[in-house]
Amino acid sequence: MSAISLIWKPSGDPTPVILHRAVLSALEEYGPGRQLFWGDPRIALGTSLLPSLPEDRFDSQPLWSEDRACCLVADIRLDNRADLARELNLIHPEQLPDSAFLMAAWLRWGASCVDHLLGGYAFAIWTPSRQEVFAARDHTGERPLFYHRGQNLFALASMPKGLLAIPGVPRGFQQPNLAIWLAGLTPARDTTLYAGIERLPPGHFLRFTPHTFECRQYWHPANAAPTRYQRDQDYAEALVELLDRATEARLRSIKPTGAFLSAGLDSSSVTASAARLLAAQGKSLAAFTAVPRPDFNGLSNPWHLPSEAEGAADVARLYPNIQHITVDSNGYNLLPTLQAWTDALDEPFPNVINSLWITAILDQARQRGIGVMLEGAAGNGTITWNSWGILSQFFRRGHWLQLARTTRSLHRHGALSLKTAARFATRTLIPRSLTRSLVPAKNLDGLFDCLLNPEWKDRYQIQRKLFDSIYFPPTDLIREQSDLFESSDVGPIHAAAQAVTQVELRDPTADKRIYDFCFSIPREQYIVGRHSRSLIRRAMKDRLPPSTVARYTRGQQGADWYLSAADALPELRAEVARLTQSPAASQALDLPAIQSLLDHWPQSGFHTDHVALRWHFWLMRAFSMGYFLRSHDPSAAETKAPPATHLN
Repeated sequence: MSAISLIWKPSGDPTPVILHRAVLSALEEYGPGRQLFWGDPRIALGTSLLPSLPEDRFDSQPLWSEDRACCLVADIRLDNRADLARELNLIHPEQLPDSAFLMAAWLRWGASCVDHLLGGYAFAIWTPSRQEVFAARDHTGERPLFYHRGQNLFALASMPKGLLAIPGVPRGFQQPNLAIWLAGLTPARDTTLYAGIERLPPGHFLRFTPHTFECRQYWHPANAAPTRYQRDQDYAEALVELLDRATEARLRSIKPTGAFLSAGLDSSSVTASAARLLAAQGKSLAAFTAVPRPDFNGLSNPWHLPSEAEGAADVARLYPNIQHITVDSNGYNLLPTLQAWTDALDEPFPNVINSLWITAILDQARQRGIGVMLEGAAGNGTITWNSWGILSQFFRRGHWLQLARTTRSLHRHGALSLKTAARFATRTLIPRSLTRSLVPAKNLDGLFDCLLNPEWKDRYQIQRKLFDSIYFPPTDLIREQSDLFESSDVGPIHAAAQAVTQVELRDPTADKRIYDFCFSIPREQYIVGRHSRSLIRRAMKDRLPPSTVARYTRGQQGADWYLSAADALPELRAEVARLTQSPAASQALDLPAIQSLLDHWPQSGFHTDHVALRWHFWLMRAFSMGYFLRSHDPSAAETKAPPATHLN
């Protein structure tokens, strides 16, 4: 991955060229390679290039067209180079970097070039004759891009810290978004936690001129044309083919590739695909599984696997070229790890305990010379999408027998209770006001215990939003799946992983072609045979062990959370004292409640919802937000760094 930036400032001091030195310095951790930029008195474009693809050795940005009509900077990995080379009649494409493909596509198609690109990218193009900036992000958000619009200033950067290095960009926070994040909800996808910084969402482009601005969505998976086959198995076979193509595209790297491997269907499917593809090349695949620490008590809820080691090993044994490596987080300190990820992410890290085992795995990968790690994080919204809303669809359409048989099958496998099935089947018939009165108090235990300032809870109606998010999901299944897609933006996480561990994350399940396919098929394909996540189970029946294909229990990530948290109690108590000195943290957080949870640390029951929700989810989330607020306070001192190289 690399980092890009652009500053437009037509008048006043300092000039864009001078400002750009600080911007590139702030972004260096995301692309710790060559730092280059071009600028004139009004605009400057820059990049920190970190080679990760074989063709990156030919790259030199900012890249001008031969006639000097336009200039671009790009953080880009194209997955359809062969198709583009034919369409664009490129000569010796093997000697061209992906940025040169992008330039050729721009010169041929202009803004509609995004309709011809596949892969992960964020780019900006400056056209002097029109005084126009055009910028875009890839369809599913593999690469991040943020921007600021102000008077006499427009700027783009891969990550917020690049923009925060520019004088005049506000460093305050958006209080409503802080409250929503602390409640475990997702702010609007085009916003951030910062008052002066906006996010370019996945599948969007923007145009800026000194007098105009537009931000437009150019792609959404819900707009995919319907896909219809004669047989159920045709859908499964089509998914296998797409997954292989998506995985193969993400194997292009100058360093070896590894994979996350859990006992679940997403990462197992990706790992199986990668192992088959690499075996054909005579190569091996290192697959890493997170396991609990040796001192873990082994307890978990009956519907969770406390350790995924055995299930992952079953997958690895099917493929002789897989080297299976189990990793625990013993020795990784909670607070320093949280701080490293939050600093790199420029926002609170959402799951503090997960940061420990993720870091441990990526460190192990880096030590083995691995530069790319495959994951299946987007699979929940694509290849393994699951919604009990399908029961409501059966009910509305009068498919009573199908509803009864499906419910009985799901209940028999332990997927859901009969009471839950009835609630989902009839949810469109019961008014919201009645639902609120019917939900038992025990079901709400801990639900509203987010450690947010009580005044903010009322001001931003957090209790209502939390309740609605759980009990009133969209009745339209495509809308429900779309909400899952829109609530996730992996680009910043990918950038942060590069900064913290120097390993690049790539996700085949987030491929545009897979999103299009999974949104285009009939919803019933996800429950054929009365099995949840039926599509991937059928697709992988010959590639994964029967135990994996038939498994309904899910792995419990961070089941040993209480051990790392207990080890960190002295540091967490000291952190509370630091938070009390931060006006931003004191205003947003319920610090007395945080202190009370630390003072009453539980001695048992760590696997129960009552304990895990309060001391794991809410407390760790509060510390993540607290550190973010105190470390990104507007009064924080800015870090100076060496200048970049200026290209004329």
